[in-house]
Amino acid sequence: MHGSRPALGLIALAVTLEAASLVAAEPKADSPERNWPCHQILVGRLSLAAVWSGPSIEGLAWRNDQAVADIVARLAARRTPLDDAERAIEDFAQSQGASKTKKLDSVFAGLFETLNDERTQVIEGLLRFGAKQKELAGKIRAENALPREEPGKAPPNASRQDVEAGARDLEWDLRVFDERRQSLTYVCETPALIEQRLFALARVIQRSLE
Repeated sequence: MHGSRPALGLIALAVTLEAASLVAAEPKADSPERNWPCHQILVGRLSLAAVWSGPSIEGLAWRNDQAVADIVARLAARRTPLDDAERAIEDFAQSQGASKTKKLDSVFAGLFETLNDERTQVIEGLLRFGAKQKELAGKIRAENALPREEPGKAPPNASRQDVEAGARDLEWDLRVFDERRQSLTYVCETPALIEQRLFALARVIQRSLE
């Protein structure tokens, strides 16, 4: 464990610097950005106008059409490769005959609602994660404060066991903080990946309407 302490010291320093930068650019207390843990700019729910230039989808009850609901579920699932999803849209369009426009509008309505909701859920999860990470950073700073103020000295009236337990707690919290931070990179990209999927599928649907 002793061999890992220099690395943990660097993590502690990174936590301190990261916290300082957060405080310097702290948004208003009631702003969701205050807990946003990603480098990407936080964008809330997607704008329909930014994605869709086709017919109005207002009031389309896409869930009431089982064929539409089924293809929406298939298209929205990220396990479905984008190429397969695009081909599924084209095949669906060709099979609808005179009702093609209404059906494709409903497919997009379902996709927009489903992917926008999924993206919102990811963002809300990231905001909860960010709040927990900030809380842990504050705990680490508190645990790390006394050794910085009095190097090599134990707190008054503290037993050796207390000091060692405190060091173990700090080391554990540092590891948890760093592991969380390393796992964040992919998750932070997820809202953009969902957005890109929606844009790509919207283009195919609009092309199929022509």
